[in-house]
Amino acid sequence: MKKIFVPSAALGNSCSLATLGNAGELSAFFYPRIDFAKNVREAMTALYLRDGSDAPLAWCFGDCWERHQQFVGATTIVRTTLTHRRHPLSFETTDLMPPGEHALIRRLRVRRDRNAPSVVLYHHFDLMPNDSPDRNAVQLLPHARVVVQHFRDVSLGIAADRPFGIMTGTVPKRGLSLVKKAMDRGETAGGDQCIGDVDFALAFDLAEETDCSVTVTLAGGRTRTEARDRAARLRSIPFDHLQNRTEQRCASILARAVPCRPPDLVEPYQRALLSLLDLFDETEGTFIAAPEFDPGFVYSGGYGYCWPRDAAVCSLAAARAGFPDLAERFFGWVGRAQLDDGHWYQRYWTDGHPGPSWCVRDDEIQLDQTCAMLHAAGRFARLLDKQGNATALTREAFVQRWRLHAVRAADAIRRHLTEDGLHRRAFDLWECSLGCFAYTMGGMIAALGEARDIWSLDVPDLAAIRRTLFDRFWFPDRRAWARRIDPDGRVDPTLDSSALGLIEPWRILDLSDEEMASYAEATVDTIATRLASDTPSGPAILRFQNESYMGGGPGCVNTLWLALCRLRLAAVSIPGKRGSQIDQALAHIRVALGNASPTGQLPELIPKTAFDYWAAPHAWASALLIECVLALNELSSAAHH
Repeated sequence: MKKIFVPSAALGNSCSLATLGNAGELSAFFYPRIDFAKNVREAMTALYLRDGSDAPLAWCFGDCWERHQQFVGATTIVRTTLTHRRHPLSFETTDLMPPGEHALIRRLRVRRDRNAPSVVLYHHFDLMPNDSPDRNAVQLLPHARVVVQHFRDVSLGIAADRPFGIMTGTVPKRGLSLVKKAMDRGETAGGDQCIGDVDFALAFDLAEETDCSVTVTLAGGRTRTEARDRAARLRSIPFDHLQNRTEQRCASILARAVPCRPPDLVEPYQRALLSLLDLFDETEGTFIAAPEFDPGFVYSGGYGYCWPRDAAVCSLAAARAGFPDLAERFFGWVGRAQLDDGHWYQRYWTDGHPGPSWCVRDDEIQLDQTCAMLHAAGRFARLLDKQGNATALTREAFVQRWRLHAVRAADAIRRHLTEDGLHRRAFDLWECSLGCFAYTMGGMIAALGEARDIWSLDVPDLAAIRRTLFDRFWFPDRRAWARRIDPDGRVDPTLDSSALGLIEPWRILDLSDEEMASYAEATVDTIATRLASDTPSGPAILRFQNESYMGGGPGCVNTLWLALCRLRLAAVSIPGKRGSQIDQALAHIRVALGNASPTGQLPELIPKTAFDYWAAPHAWASALLIECVLALNELSSAAHH
């Protein structure tokens, strides 16, 4: 049975990405790109305690430890501290990924009182280069003192800054491997090469040392030589220097970003910014939804892919927060990924290859993704007028560069418009329902509006499509929007939080118009009341009524989306209403933050299953928090003028 391990922290450098468990277990090392390959089945530490007990091997995940994990300040450096419950002994792992390097650096530090037993420190690795556990080879290269495991064009090099013993073996279908059995006995050597489904362990005999640190480097390369040389080079650099470089990267990012004005949101805002940039593949130029943690699709369809719609939200948030160059690169990627028919695929690998998908047949596509691409490109063009010197790209240059893509996307959307003003059958944004949707209708209007205003393209009568949206989907008695018209033409009255899209990002409801603002107020209030679901931090928002995914848990994304819509309303409200909308938005934000991962990274969902959070850090959720902070900044500025 395939298993998944939901990580408690993810760290990266826009070059590679890694995920950790709450005991410092390495869950994934994504190389050569941040979406693939995962490369790790298990990678964990253990201490062999020479205390004469029957079970002297203390794995990092064992009950004998008290655990604490956190990011080190406003950085992407993760520190995990284990304190032994019986002996005066502690074990600390500090993980970082230096900028520009396909490598993870782990400093392992053991502190023991002289009365504590002496120890052997192990780092066990069960790797699968290129996500293949079989037909691997692992060898110690004795002259370089680097261990290399490789499969085809992915090699992983492991080095340490002090001498080590090594044990290698094969992983059986059941029971412990020979390497783990040797660890149970406290052995420190046992073969330095093996082939097949292999594992190995580095052993450091710390003897009577009371305060000792070991730095272990895991580096990726396309050849054995590249992995060996990268691991050896990084091993020669003192850990403190690599830590300083990592801290400087994070400080540079935060110094460049638009500052956060609400004091209590500074730390979450900075964490969201750093997470969002870690989920941006600087080699390819796009965002993934989240670090992959369910590659076998046990509970989901996986997350380590680029959904164009999600990435569009991320690119605009990044641009508004001070990083328009990321959006510029994203829209270059979007142009390359566009299909011949003008649409975009459901989801992609970051290199532009289609990912495994199910919304791809002509009458089952996610039409909202195509709408989101055209709409976001138009919004980015408008944003370029306001960026000043933040990017060398001008609006005129971008509009010209993107014209062909806009023409093809607008044509594709028009082909999905029927004579009765509805769109043809498609999947919804949640990928679980077919029909014609209020959210997607709003996306069509917004996207074609950008095609008309930015690229001067001929478009259908948008006012007529807008009237169809209101006539067919708005129900005054319920003060709510119908979710869809199903494939048989029946109205599905299910309340769906995606109706928030008519406020943000589509802006179908003109909040400067009193009547339209009343529709928006009714929309947010109905969703806040009828889609509320209890969590330990307060009511969060379901995707839609009768939600069943992840036990029917609410979404961090949906809760922050509601907060952002309230802040958009606050910007045009009279003073009395403004304060109420802001207060309610802040309450939604606090609920989302209260359900973050243990290290403060925002998830997609808040499950009602065995998991406390799901898919963290989530790029869309991080982008929404950034947009909320920017909206609060603007409200603060307006209040002072």
